[in-house]
Amino acid sequence: MNYLKKREAKDKSFSYEVLIVDDGSRDGTKRVAFDFVKKYGVDKVRAILLGKNHGKGEAIRKGMLHSRGELLLMLDADGATKVTDLEKLENQIHAVARKEHRGDSAACDTTFKISDIPIVAFGSRAHLEEKAIATRKWYRNFLMKGFHLVVLLTAGPGIRDTQCGFKMFTRSAARKLFTNIRLKRWCFDVELVFLCKWFRIPVLEVSVNWSEIPGSKVNLLSIPNMLWELALMSVGYRTQMWKINS
Repeated sequence: MNYLKKREAKDKSFSYEVLIVDDGSRDGTKRVAFDFVKKYGVDKVRAILLGKNHGKGEAIRKGMLHSRGELLLMLDADGATKVTDLEKLENQIHAVARKEHRGDSAACDTTFKISDIPIVAFGSRAHLEEKAIATRKWYRNFLMKGFHLVVLLTAGPGIRDTQCGFKMFTRSAARKLFTNIRLKRWCFDVELVFLCKWFRIPVLEVSVNWSEIPGSKVNLLSIPNMLWELALMSVGYRTQMWKINS
């Protein structure tokens, strides 16, 4: 919050809101969320409470569809990536948006709204992978390699790190993607990549600073469920049982 407040004070064109989505937690997250709302006011912080646990994907979907900004950032509450890194994603999105606007023959003026141009930026830890491989257990490396192979076969090439919990969307991109997303848990990120390719939304992969947070790793026992989600997604879209609304 300190970063956001300081940036708003320096740049009068900058405004922000923070949405905290509680996915049916039982660990006091609700109390912390309401403390933030009380401290900063509902114009700056809002809390969305889900009655029961639906999964990471559903929690983020709810947050994105309730957001009001031109650029929407999702980030994990564990602080693995510093919020200041949003500027890296933001700058890349603005650069691509300017190119997209200049390339649009129908654009008759020099001004445009960033929110109207569908673009997505994925924070990436791929540049840290060599170090991670060296410190991880062999069986975790084996499972991660297998998971990446399945992701490649399911969503196609192009993104090296689909699972980093630090992503930014223009509002138009978020509306297209999160009104169609179906996976509710860990593999919804892979479905995002698939849908971006379907809608031909540019996806930028931007290196971010990342720190390992104790207890934040994916449980190895969840890998089979993640593979099941990917298989379900593949069958759903290939058989057109899952319809995409444009």
